[in-house]
Amino acid sequence: MGCPTSRRCCERWESTSHRMPPARHSAAARCTMASKEVRLPSGSEIPIKEFYQHYQPPVKATAIVRRLLSRVPDKYIRGLGYVVLTNLSGQPRRHRLGKTTSRGRRVPQSRVLGRYHQRCQGQTPWIELYVDQIFRGFPRWALWIPFARDLAIGDTLYHELGHHVHMFIRPEYREKEDVAEDWRKRFMRRFLRRRYWYLIPVALIIRLIRR
Repeated sequence: MGCPTSRRCCERWESTSHRMPPARHSAAARCTMASKEVRLPSGSEIPIKEFYQHYQPPVKATAIVRRLLSRVPDKYIRGLGYVVLTNLSGQPRRHRLGKTTSRGRRVPQSRVLGRYHQRCQGQTPWIELYVDQIFRGFPRWALWIPFARDLAIGDTLYHELGHHVHMFIRPEYREKEDVAEDWRKRFMRRFLRRRYWYLIPVALIIRLIRR
């Protein structure tokens, strides 16, 4: 896991604004403010940044990630700094070539769809998604289907969020990839039940097409 590095590319991000409270307040007002200050962040408040180099995403990835995060309970978002959307093809050579370790085995980095970066040098944990990898080989006709787009990004986003829950919120003494997969399934089921309850049987078909 590493810390963010500077890149020569376009940057676009979303963030929430904060207002400073007045200097003086009644005791009741101070209690109200205190309760707001410790409120857990929601999925709609997690900054989403885009760093693409010589790549144009085929979908509005920021809107999709925002929609997916909005269905995750706030307690599982706690501690997450932000989500970065980027392209693997624009990464340094050392990030594109070679191999990484997963489940005790060495796998090509060219197969990586996303990464979870743990807390590093005082920076908050963050998630990195490789949009070009996620949609590589994705049928063009499927890009017009909101359900298919959400499912494609959601699989990777929720898996990496599962790593965050495992490392930061609810540790377990199991294989980390297994834990992340369990959380991915849990988050995805919740999302589908609330947004696409009428299309759940179609999910299996789309997964088979993507293979």
